[in-house]
Amino acid sequence: MTERLIIRLASEASQKNHWLIWSDDENEIIASGEVDNAEQLDLLTDKALQRSVVCLLPGVDVCIKPVAINGVFTRQMQQGLPYLVEEELASDVEKLHFTVLAKEKDLIHIAVCEQSKMINWLSWLENAQIKAEQFIPEGLALPFSDNGSWQAVQLDKQWLIRESSLIAWSCDELMLESILQSKLTDLPSQVIESHSTAVEKHSGEWLNAEPVLPMALLSDGVKGNKFNLLNGEFKVQSESNKNFDKWRVPGVVVAVLMLVFMLNIYVKNEQVLKKTELAKQRTELVYSKAFPAESKLRYARIKKKLNTMLKNLDSGEADSGFLPMLNELAPAFDNNSELQPQSIKFDSRKQEIQILASGKNFPAFEKFSASLPQEYTVQQGALTNNKNRVSGMLTIRKK
Repeated sequence: MTERLIIRLASEASQKNHWLIWSDDENEIIASGEVDNAEQLDLLTDKALQRSVVCLLPGVDVCIKPVAINGVFTRQMQQGLPYLVEEELASDVEKLHFTVLAKEKDLIHIAVCEQSKMINWLSWLENAQIKAEQFIPEGLALPFSDNGSWQAVQLDKQWLIRESSLIAWSCDELMLESILQSKLTDLPSQVIESHSTAVEKHSGEWLNAEPVLPMALLSDGVKGNKFNLLNGEFKVQSESNKNFDKWRVPGVVVAVLMLVFMLNIYVKNEQVLKKTELAKQRTELVYSKAFPAESKLRYARIKKKLNTMLKNLDSGEADSGFLPMLNELAPAFDNNSELQPQSIKFDSRKQEIQILASGKNFPAFEKFSASLPQEYTVQQGALTNNKNRVSGMLTIRKK
């Protein structure tokens, strides 16, 4: 993806959110602007399509600080991190989100943000149907100099300051001088390169750097930036797990084929036209949910595509009792919405079906076993509980 949508999220829902689209191929700004509040982020929904989305977080809501540790940072330290800095923070650490930005011997750098802020920002984006890949503290998108000078730029009524590669902060315009005085007590000659014109004389030695639009300056700092506050409970989930995909496609195809087969039974037995039409509509609905990326298809097209997909599965059991057996088992699944097949394997020699199923709870498996036709037996493998779902293997054969 060669274009990025960069959104500078506001601290409050009523404040402006700045945005910019950057093209790597053209090495230039494609478009930029602002929306008046969080509700208007949906104006950027179309712009987010086919582009990676990076959000800059206001520095007034993210505290970046070094933390001294004893030795090398370990997993145990990670778990106890909130309590290492508890005395230095005014908020309840149980309500804070911690991110380790860098690790060194005897020292780590962390970013701390209220969990409620993270939830709010993510909800704004979700309501606008925008999925962000990265949350970067805005100050860490400013350039930094190896010669020790600080970098500064003004965005609206806030100043963004980057002291080094790992230290940055932001503040309201009225607070800038008091913060500088506290930081520069022992560094009165600290050089600060400003990409915006300072309204008044401030502590430190201010130099006028090349003027540039704040969002253009920040967008340049997004390229190659590895910092990301979307971790832990806020980690971006991958679209699908490869192992799950391996089971999902055959399972979905077979589930839809079960509906198609049931429809054919209705037709052959000259069932009432209304039931046939309802079955067709249900097949179309299940197919659209199973394959949301595809355009809406009528039943005839669905049946043709599924027949083709079944051949590609290398199952080869269609004429060996596989589909008739599925048809007899279909009501058990139909009457138990809490249990869903993830994959189905048919052994023509043993005349048995192995189903990898996922259920809402353990009783869902018991309910399924009890609802099977009397001529079938079921052997249940070990059940595992993962992410509020229960999974297990069911081996079903005729008596």
